[in-house]
Amino acid sequence: MGEHVRAFRGLIHYLSPLFGDLRGFPPTFLQTGTRDLFLSNTVRMHRALRKAGVETELHVFEAMPHGGFMGGTPEDQELEAEIHRFVMANWN
Repeated sequence: MGEHVRAFRGLIHYLSPLFGDLRGFPPTFLQTGTRDLFLSNTVRMHRALRKAGVETELHVFEAMPHGGFMGGTPEDQELEAEIHRFVMANWN
């Protein structure tokens, strides 16, 4: 198995952005929930972005699944307001 791992070592950044060069990445808004399968990966990405000097925000919502609640809940409204604020502050 070691030979297969070595063969892919140079390509690992294609498997996940966590393994890529994040320097110069644009300001990034990350959102997840405590019921999101990818919560841990989102936190890891946030840390990697910060380590690379990227302006980033991480928002974790209680009991929210992957993809949010699909609209209409107070959490979705809060998320929408936070995204709007972030976009206006960083990309306007």
